Amino acid sequence: MDSRPFNFYLSLCFHVVGLCYGKGLLPAESMVGEVTHNVTFTIVNPPNSPFRSVAWTANGFNVITSGGIAADDIGTGYVGRITLDTTTGSLELRNLVLSDTGEYFVSILTVGQPLEGKTTLRVYAPVSKMTITANNIDLVEFNSSVSLSCSSSGSSLSYHWLNGSSEFTASDGVQLDDGNSTLTIVRVTRYDQGPFWCIVSNPINSGNESITLTISYGPENITLKVTPLDVLYGSGSDLTLSCSAVSSPPAQFQWALNGELLSNQGPVLRLENIQASQSERISSAKLTISSNSPIIEGGSVTLTCDASGSISNRDWMKDGQPLSHSERITFSGDNKTVSISPLNLTDSGIFLCHLANLLSNENASYNLTVNLKGSTQGGLNVGAIVGGSLGAVAVVAVTVIGGVAAMKKGYFKKITSGGRTVGNTGESSANGGGLGGNQELNYADITQFQKRDGGSVQLGNLGISSTEYAQVRVNNRPGQPT
Repeated sequence: MDSRPFNFYLSLCFHVVGLCYGKGLLPAESMVGEVTHNVTFTIVNPPNSPFRSVAWTANGFNVITSGGIAADDIGTGYVGRITLDTTTGSLELRNLVLSDTGEYFVSILTVGQPLEGKTTLRVYAPVSKMTITANNIDLVEFNSSVSLSCSSSGSSLSYHWLNGSSEFTASDGVQLDDGNSTLTIVRVTRYDQGPFWCIVSNPINSGNESITLTISYGPENITLKVTPLDVLYGSGSDLTLSCSAVSSPPAQFQWALNGELLSNQGPVLRLENIQASQSERISSAKLTISSNSPIIEGGSVTLTCDASGSISNRDWMKDGQPLSHSERITFSGDNKTVSISPLNLTDSGIFLCHLANLLSNENASYNLTVNLKGSTQGGLNVGAIVGGSLGAVAVVAVTVIGGVAAMKKGYFKKITSGGRTVGNTGESSANGGGLGGNQELNYADITQFQKRDGGSVQLGNLGISSTEYAQVRVNNRPGQPT
């Protein structure tokens, strides 16, 4: 009798109750055998009376019939493979093959009542020669999918997959096909490298095989470290630049200075006795704002100045004048951003950021327009237009809101019909003499015109002529009835 752990040789005892099937002579439980091994069908509580005959069949075909004066009748395929114990009726079957699987029936004839019994034998080929193959070995994160196929010798095989200690089940990113023997991972990530285990089993044994994938990703999270760390370095200084990146396979490094590749390779670049010519030029300077148009009086805005290259200095200007810190205007520690809150109409204008290093400099500008509070871009503040004088007005700085212009002190001149120029302080120009009265203008309704005949319009005595001009209806004193 074979002693392998996956063979089950049952010797459970049952009482003999007359003519029975599956009880008494043979155990009711199925028996399990392995190919090339042996199994014994043991008669439980054999009869005490002498046997007249013993007959065994498998799936209805004769295995052996013994008794009487005739020689034993051994069925086809069983010669040399069986041994019958004539004292107990037990049968040994050797060198098992898969076709030995089936239902076995025994009949024992004694002096008394005949006895019968039956049981089932299942023969399996063991799990062996396992392999795992991948249909794709050049895997790139988020771009590749892979199918792993597990194969094995053996019979009645069952498959399941493990990633570490966790079992795979079909999900959005995982497919199991061909009786679970094929595992497909859709759009692999770096965490899908494995090892992946294929477990194959049947009732007599099990086996496992693993595979580890190589998945390319990156480079990403690139960092550059400068030692010693400073903003400005004097000529003759020594520097060490260290570059790192998350990548598989490991990243390769190539250094460049001002767009020109250097011969240095590897993650570390050592510079000795540096000179100004080794500075990185500033390029692609830009000035952006954090707020979407329209920008309203009383709101806030942040301007950000940035560029490529090594920046040692940032300076801010507005309308050609240096921009300074105040209660409403604040700068970030590196001067990269300027925040204005709350906004005034006088904050309209051209903001300029000047960036420089020892080798180069660049400017970036932004024309900021602050709209009148309570109005929207393209809307008409009809209530602000309450009449006034009509004439040609040359405006130095006007915020136009759908035909409405908001004018602040110090931002306009009015040319009267007599050619006198009156400022918003109420004083006329030198050529007009005297006070012009209260001429503070607050709102204006502007209508644009253009000469079609190629002629020009003289704007008062300012010496300015143009084919374009405007009619402006102004309100001298807001709220005053016309």
